[in-house]
Amino acid sequence: MWQYKEITREEFERIKDKVESIIIKLGGSACDISLPYTDKITSVYAENEITLISTRPAYKYNGEYYRVSEVCFKRPFIVIEFGDYNDLINNTMVDSEPFPYDLSEAMLENEVKYSLGIL
Repeated sequence: MWQYKEITREEFERIKDKVESIIIKLGGSACDISLPYTDKITSVYAENEITLISTRPAYKYNGEYYRVSEVCFKRPFIVIEFGDYNDLINNTMVDSEPFPYDLSEAMLENEVKYSLGIL
């Protein structure tokens, strides 16, 4: 159940789309990999569980794999997961530092650069 009043699920997903477009702009490429699992994101905040089945693609950049995800606290945050091919296939990717969804375009790009190891 989406519990945030300051942003709708649809608006949040559009920002995640924007983050993915920044990954591509910076040289990442979408991977057409059939994963052996469904990427299920579950966050618990204030005793409420928020679950999302993610259909977001993986991206490859500099030999690593990345995927845009989320984590929910008092407000939702975006997180970019990363790892090698085995991490992607085994769903053991590591989360980068979460960042707020409501950053300017330039700040979002800086967060993506940081997550990709460019900064």
